[in-house]
Amino acid sequence: MGMGYGANYADVVAEEFVKKTCPKEYAAFADDVGRGYDFEAVAREIQQEGLESIAPKIRKAYTALTKAFNKKTGLELGVGYHSVEDGDRYDEINGAYWSVDGVWVRTPAGKKHRAQITRQFFVTFG
Repeated sequence: MGMGYGANYADVVAEEFVKKTCPKEYAAFADDVGRGYDFEAVAREIQQEGLESIAPKIRKAYTALTKAFNKKTGLELGVGYHSVEDGDRYDEINGAYWSVDGVWVRTPAGKKHRAQITRQFFVTFG
């Protein structure tokens, strides 16, 4: 089987937006992460191994932050991690990032025909 590139995307938000939206919950999360961990390591662990793989105290603070963010914004907050070493030098993300889901909605026509529509991604070399 051959190897090649696959497309991914993330709807990224600035850490400052997360901090401003949920200051108390963000501070608790940052405080717990700061005790022997760093955000890059936590994001990488969640991305690669899942939420259950991180320390219980950090998991609890992260879950409280994501729930509070969702309640205030209606968006689903998450962390991700990507290294250009696993991608391409033109990648727009390198390292840990905050992302949101629930941003895009279908038009009425898109909803009506959603069973016939699939979102597909591709990359090109040039």
